[in-house]
Amino acid sequence: MSAPQADANQPIQYPVPWKLVAGLTEHIWRGTRTDVDAFTREILGYIQPPPLVEGLQQLPASPRFVLVANHYQRKGLWILHSAGVLTQAIRNHYGPGDPPVRWVVTANWPPWKFGPIQFRSPGDILLPRVAHALHCYAIPFAGKDPKRTAKALRRLLQEARHVDRPIGLFPEGVAGSAGVLTEALPGIDRLLLQLAKLGLPAVPCGISEEGRFVIRFGKPLSVEELKAATNPAALTMERIRELI
Repeated sequence: MSAPQADANQPIQYPVPWKLVAGLTEHIWRGTRTDVDAFTREILGYIQPPPLVEGLQQLPASPRFVLVANHYQRKGLWILHSAGVLTQAIRNHYGPGDPPVRWVVTANWPPWKFGPIQFRSPGDILLPRVAHALHCYAIPFAGKDPKRTAKALRRLLQEARHVDRPIGLFPEGVAGSAGVLTEALPGIDRLLLQLAKLGLPAVPCGISEEGRFVIRFGKPLSVEELKAATNPAALTMERIRELI
């Protein structure tokens, strides 16, 4: 695979791993799961030049924490690239384990509109199946589907009591993009608080580009800091801002 090219005025255009995405079809159809370690390792092959990872010394000794990063996506760079780079950084630091990160899918898909007519987005049906195939938690935020949100959150919090790998979170959801930091989705503050009560600190991570992917891990926010914060999500986003 040839390396993507960029000039001084244009960001690198990373190939979309369509073959990998297509390979999820059988898992989506059958309700099975793929090997996330192998999946994200292949994605890393699409990232040239290789990412620069900084701040690994900041990571806790135990991988039992919430990994919180900015939703870094733009034309020519899919959020799957960002998630793949982060997942492999965690895997390489803590060693084998599948999945290396249990990501929370926070996307709220807007409805399709054709003039005055409005349709439910097909993503609302497809996303949970894709999330399951990739060992992710699909949670609708912002009050879009309260019953489904409550059910998904109960499952996440129950499993978080025994998790031995990071739970990954892009608090901005699809509103976030490269170079722009937005507020966390409604409900993220309560989720971080509940996870802190279960003993999970939050590790902020800033994703940016300096001619290549740059991943910077920051100092963990302790459970005490998160529980004492007026808004744990806003506090975490501020720490991320300092890393980009």
